[in-house]
Amino acid sequence: MRWPRISPRCGVGDPFDAATDRGPLAVERARVRVESHVSEAKAQGARVVTGGRRPAHLNRGWFFEPTLLAGVDNSMRVAREEIFGPVTSVIPYTTLDDAIAIANDTPYGLACSVYSRDAALAARVARRIRAGSVAINMAGVSLTQPFGGYKQSGWGRECGAEGILEFTQVKQIVRGGGYLAAGTKA
Repeated sequence: MRWPRISPRCGVGDPFDAATDRGPLAVERARVRVESHVSEAKAQGARVVTGGRRPAHLNRGWFFEPTLLAGVDNSMRVAREEIFGPVTSVIPYTTLDDAIAIANDTPYGLACSVYSRDAALAARVARRIRAGSVAINMAGVSLTQPFGGYKQSGWGRECGAEGILEFTQVKQIVRGGGYLAAGTKA
């Protein structure tokens, strides 16, 4: 099966085509969830800057255009929940402390990104954000290092030595002669 040629406008198409930037979501319910988030955000006053729909050139599959929303505030569901789809919300802030407060004002904390020309400032901000992974001047996570979320995101850690520890069972064995052995004063 060959997917239709991708549109240069959105880069969504056949994931086996090297020219494709984004393939489909994994399952239909994921696309339905993404559509629901975008629809609700629009009803609450958000504006779709780009994307926000199924690509017109793909009549089957679970595709959704990369979407940028403006006019979003941190009380909206689209800003507070993990969408796991190609949707980004822009939330304005006044001070750096405001930006960090917005980033941390969520029950989730899987991964985020900090962008700055000032590498030292970006590192200070990254340390203050409560997320399992903070990328600086890029998006994504390192799958060769321990990875997992904070708060209600993720289940423990994956990758690295810490990821292996999730599959171990620690046992303590105590032998005679310890400080609680007969005749020993505690």
